[in-house]
Amino acid sequence: MSPLIALALFGTIGTPELIIILILIVLIFGASKLPQLGGAMGKTIKNFKSEMRDGMAESTPGTATAIKFCAKCGNEVKDPEAAFCHKCGKAL
Repeated sequence: MSPLIALALFGTIGTPELIIILILIVLIFGASKLPQLGGAMGKTIKNFKSEMRDGMAESTPGTATAIKFCAKCGNEVKDPEAAFCHKCGKAL
């Protein structure tokens, strides 16, 4: 199915649809579990990005030494001489 046909059949997701989806999520998981669910999703995305960076550094030899990443916030530190992360201040 082409994207244009899918768009014509299903339309776009608007505000009412997003509100209904949010209500369903609250009903399924409960309001008390939403912060835990959001935190778990955030950690999963952060770990995924970190692993992707590590994989790219391993696959491109010679460039891994020029780029550093902060272990605390995951921020890319472009200055090879930097001893601290400019975003969170943690030692590299």
